[in-house]
Amino acid sequence: MKTIDGLMLKEMFLSGAANINANRESVDALNVFPVPDGDTGTNMCQTMNSAVKDLRDRTFPSVYEVANCAAKGALRGARGNSGVITSQLYRGFARALEGVERITPTQFAQALKRGAETAYKAVMKPKEGTILTVARVIAEEAVKQAERAPEDYDALFANILSTGDTILKKTQQMLPALTQAGVVDAGGKGLCHIFDGMMSVFKDHKIIVNEAPADASN
Repeated sequence: MKTIDGLMLKEMFLSGAANINANRESVDALNVFPVPDGDTGTNMCQTMNSAVKDLRDRTFPSVYEVANCAAKGALRGARGNSGVITSQLYRGFARALEGVERITPTQFAQALKRGAETAYKAVMKPKEGTILTVARVIAEEAVKQAERAPEDYDALFANILSTGDTILKKTQQMLPALTQAGVVDAGGKGLCHIFDGMMSVFKDHKIIVNEAPADASN
């Protein structure tokens, strides 16, 4: 597969949202930064559920229209720091795909990069060791991978998942609060769960099912 169409991207978004819902409690349990209020997973779930709410029963002629619909939903339903950053990742991703009908590996990687850049700009004082770092490093490595193999989605998605695991582990050493608690960043972990769900559609032809209602917090 050298391109992804609107239907597959829609299924990837739905599966990503379902996977963060399935792992909400474990992400909440990691939440110690910026304050230990245990709601990062819940906030990301609410944001993602809002992102995919309008996708479920609609068809779209292009990947841009899918991404734009998801971005608008995420912005509308963004909750907490992690949710706002997630919504900005979607916003930048969608903007990079304007006018695109089917997305190539190179375009996908560049859209991830645009998403990370948009999220950084939306935060007044970005902190490394957070979801921002995880999103940025995944995007940077994805761009490099796409340059090496511009038509290879298998290699690109394998790179996204492996890079996510690697940089997530490193967040524990980047922020004193995480080091002291002995945990990785909750938002970064949530983002990895979203990517895991998205890649399940491509790797295993499996859409993870969201058991929670679209507007639920769990």
